[in-house]
Amino acid sequence: MSDEEVLLQSPLLYRVLRGRDGALSIEVVVGGFVQFEVRVHLNAEETQSFQREGRAFADRMAQAIMANPPFGGRSVKLPT
Repeated sequence: MSDEEVLLQSPLLYRVLRGRDGALSIEVVVGGFVQFEVRVHLNAEETQSFQREGRAFADRMAQAIMANPPFGGRSVKLPT
C-alpha cells in the first residue's frame, strides 16, 4: 500500500500525488521511443497554483516537464 494519495490522474500521462507529509509532487511520463517516469516535488508557489487552478496548472507543468525532463535539475527518474 502506497504512502501517497493520487489527487489527479491525467490522460496526458501524469499524476499529482500527496505524500504522507502533505507535500505534493507530479509524476510525468517523458521520452519518445524509450519512455520513463520522472517526479518533481512541487515548491510552495507551485502547490498554491495547483490548489487554485487544479488541472489547468498541472497540465501546464506536465507539458513543461515533458519538454525538458531534467526540469532545471529538479526531476528524479523513477525506477522501472
